[in-house]
Amino acid sequence: MLIIQMLQRHNLLAFAGSIHFVTTTTQIRGDVFTDDRICREVLELFEWYRNKFSVDCLGYVLMPDHLHAILHQEQAEIVIPPLMQSFKKLTSRRCRPVRFPAATLWHSRYDDVPVPGTEAVRTKLEYIHANPIRRGLVERAEDYPWSSARDYFDWTAGVVRITRV
Repeated sequence: MLIIQMLQRHNLLAFAGSIHFVTTTTQIRGDVFTDDRICREVLELFEWYRNKFSVDCLGYVLMPDHLHAILHQEQAEIVIPPLMQSFKKLTSRRCRPVRFPAATLWHSRYDDVPVPGTEAVRTKLEYIHANPIRRGLVERAEDYPWSSARDYFDWTAGVVRITRV
């Protein structure tokens, strides 16, 4: 039932060349993703599903309690909802921090906002790359290891392969 609701809600966003600003949050707000090993595994699984569903990632950041990603789909099929559902299901099983053994890891819903063009993509990239600075985790965006900021600022590849805009 959940996948049907997600497909209905995101049906208008699914067309060839569409760009999606996706946000998913953890059920427990706060410092869920603080262990480097877990953060790496979450992003490695995101990368695996990104490849499986043939979606380009233009930018991302994994914060202690949420994930932002800017995704570009070339095909016209509905791919973002099954990508997100599969990613969240597997990370819930494999990447649950020890401190939260019984809690559901992710909210069942996620936000998917269409991004209308290159300038809007740049604005979203600036927003997600500044997230760790606003949260007080780092002073410079490129110092945060769980973000695509390094890919843009110093050309060091992050965990998720990005397509630069």
